[in-house]
Amino acid sequence: MNNIESKRKIGFYIRVSTERQAKVVEGSLKNQKQMLLAEVNKRNLLNKSWGELIEVYVDEGISGKDINRPAFQKMLKDIEIEKIDTIMFTELSRLSRSLKDFLNIFEFTQKYNCDLICLKTDIDTTSPYKNLITKILMVFGEFEREMTSQRTSINAYERSKRGLANGGAAPLGYYRDKKKKGYLLIDKKESGIVLEIFKTYIKEKSIQRTTEAIKSKYADSNSGLKKINKSRIYSILTNKSYIGVREIYKKDKSKYEEVKAVWNGIIDEKLFRRAENLLKANKERLHWRNSGRFNYLLSGLMMCGKCGEKLQGKCAYSRINKKHYYYSHKNTCKDSGISGIDAEVTHKLVFDWLDEISNNGDRFNQLKTEGKIRIRKKIDFLNTAIEKLKAEKKALVKEIEARLNELTNTKSEIVKNTIEESIIKLNQSKKDIEDKNIYIRHEIDRLEKLIQGDNNLFGEYSDRIKSIFRPPNNGTKDKLREVISYIKLDDKNVNIALSAVNLKEPVSELFVSTPRAGLEPATR
Repeated sequence: MNNIESKRKIGFYIRVSTERQAKVVEGSLKNQKQMLLAEVNKRNLLNKSWGELIEVYVDEGISGKDINRPAFQKMLKDIEIEKIDTIMFTELSRLSRSLKDFLNIFEFTQKYNCDLICLKTDIDTTSPYKNLITKILMVFGEFEREMTSQRTSINAYERSKRGLANGGAAPLGYYRDKKKKGYLLIDKKESGIVLEIFKTYIKEKSIQRTTEAIKSKYADSNSGLKKINKSRIYSILTNKSYIGVREIYKKDKSKYEEVKAVWNGIIDEKLFRRAENLLKANKERLHWRNSGRFNYLLSGLMMCGKCGEKLQGKCAYSRINKKHYYYSHKNTCKDSGISGIDAEVTHKLVFDWLDEISNNGDRFNQLKTEGKIRIRKKIDFLNTAIEKLKAEKKALVKEIEARLNELTNTKSEIVKNTIEESIIKLNQSKKDIEDKNIYIRHEIDRLEKLIQGDNNLFGEYSDRIKSIFRPPNNGTKDKLREVISYIKLDDKNVNIALSAVNLKEPVSELFVSTPRAGLEPATR
């Protein structure tokens, strides 16, 4: 993909999944780096000046199930700003355990003319042939994973049909039979607790009171009830394992089956059915399991204008027993910001404002003009920062030269060691400044592009905003995140920042509007 005559700017990506692996000095992290360095040296011997290692990206003790990894994200940013143009890694699983994520990574690197090289598979995009092999391997890899998953599901189902228990922790009151896989044996001590839970519920007729009674008796004991709450009590009362029944596809009503389990029950079936009927009769009282909760559409977007903390959706009852929903700090604001704001009123204000700007081109263009002025000011600030970095780098270069002269003229080994250490630190500071300079210049380019070529910006935003109001409404929260970068709350106003229209690019602040709020803090 890259010009073969140019020297490659290489980045190593290294990852281990557990903290234990990360702490092993001569372990996987070091092994991965050593293997990658050996490969680079080999290629440089075959093709002089093939590539140069620029950066090593290390995620220690982090799973590869998604791409939310600090070093990985930094690597993507460096690809985008052309700091590196080749990524090397030892195994595909180090980079990603998801084919979907890998396809996205593959497309991203193709977009920015960056190659991928994996040592333990034939993934290598440095030539057209190897690039084709990479794509074919990806398809077969996904097919193999799907077949493995299907075989695992079939095996688990067949075991369940025979009444055997699958993996995971044994229910309270049982322990696994080490001699017979899939069999459960009754724990005499814990089975007594299970029986007491059923009898207490029959007596109290309340999940809450049953939980309190069991917690007061067993919270500090060495029993299997380490975590006692209403959900745990409910799951015990509804678990048919206790009457010797193996449930299959419990969470899927269309596939649900019951078969006789290979283990003995703990609870008499009449007692279990009494508890089951009581649960049905008390369904309306189990409000803690009610799915009809208030939808905090702006959660994750609302933040305090003073301390910057994300505001959480909360609810409370007033003195007249009316339920109120609001956004508030987790704790008291350290900078004395507003304590909270009514959620329903805020939702109406934000939706009304979005509706206004999506239907009013003049109002929208006014906001766009104001936003461009703010972006220009930010660009000026960044240009000033670059000038400061230049001055700092110039001073560092001068200091490094002076230290090198000292090193040449000194004869003392102790002094030489001290000077060499200081030169290493100065060179690291110089590299940090160069990295900062790259990122700032990239940010300036991004902001410049943001305010250019946006003649149809109103049309694009108008369509995207109007999609929020179209049915079905179950994706409203995600749609809001597509058009709103953040919402800041200060003493008098709700300040809304719209994000970039083109979602393929990094989400960035385009302009900010301050709708007239007139909102009072939520009372608790």
